[in-house]
Amino acid sequence: MRLVVDARMMGAGNTRGIGRYIKEMTDHIRPLLTKNDEMVLIDAKIPWYSIAEQWRMPRMISQYEPDILWVPHWNVPLLYRGPLVITIHDLLLMHQPASAKASTRSPVISWLKRLGYNLVLSNAISRASTIFVPTKSVANDLIYFFPKSRSKIAITGEGLSTLSSPQIPNPKFQVSSYLLYVGSAYPHKRLDLLVDAWAELSKKHPELTLVITGKDDIFLSRIKMMVKNNRVDRVLFVGSVDDQELSVLYANAAAFVFPSSFEGFGLPPIEALAKGTPVIVSDIPVMREVLPEDGVFFFKSEEKDGMISAIEAVLADLPKAKSEAARGGQTVRERHQWEDAAKRTLKLIISHAAR
Repeated sequence: MRLVVDARMMGAGNTRGIGRYIKEMTDHIRPLLTKNDEMVLIDAKIPWYSIAEQWRMPRMISQYEPDILWVPHWNVPLLYRGPLVITIHDLLLMHQPASAKASTRSPVISWLKRLGYNLVLSNAISRASTIFVPTKSVANDLIYFFPKSRSKIAITGEGLSTLSSPQIPNPKFQVSSYLLYVGSAYPHKRLDLLVDAWAELSKKHPELTLVITGKDDIFLSRIKMMVKNNRVDRVLFVGSVDDQELSVLYANAAAFVFPSSFEGFGLPPIEALAKGTPVIVSDIPVMREVLPEDGVFFFKSEEKDGMISAIEAVLADLPKAKSEAARGGQTVRERHQWEDAAKRTLKLIISHAAR
């Protein structure tokens, strides 16, 4: 069997969640291949979501003569007609179309992008023999929006990546006690809600700082402007961080706050909990699905007062919250393993390649 993988997004530095997924899955699948199997990774410099992707990728794929193609996203070229499996990580834009419009693009460009998204997504779901999803929550979304996909869906899960580093504070960040947020600043992440909550909390907890990581883009610029205009104290934007810095930030935070209103899996809360850090998270179905109860403090999604209460509950007895988080961390390390996800995925790929 020759498995060809569209790996253009590979690496946490490219689209962090999807990039890490591709890297971890291919790394764990490779040792499972037999001598009769081959995995080829396409890493062409062809931008995803582009016209070039639609025209050039089918020709490039055909050069490798795949027994089966795996596109670990929904961006399958419309002209590709060979055997295919895909991964759908979430259906955010089906739930929250406004997330696609929150940019500097004109309304016409935004409309065209959404039209293209619907066309390419529908084609990928129709053409794929199997659709891998990370959680039951994503499976339910697929069935709701695309009822005919039900028989194709396979819940394969994801894993917890190793973020090893010395567990000491990094002087680069110059704070000793802090709440932490890790992720993008896209509208559905609700960083605006976190900043509103912090504006109140900062007055009661002068010993704390709010630390926010993430790529410095138009969305994060709006959050920075919000902090400046509202004169919110002690918010530290540290930009993009590597895995070693991220590990240190997780391990030394008083608590990790994740106010996102929508996720397909939600890797940062799992990573934080694995480091023994209490997690304060929106009470949305996927978070209930992937996180344990120990060390996790839920609040009603998009409710500022609920977030404040959850943070206060953690800070009121931090040693107890840390102890619970240590137990929760052990649970997530056992529950989410890339090797298991790779085995489930490869078994299905082989079965469809043989057809």
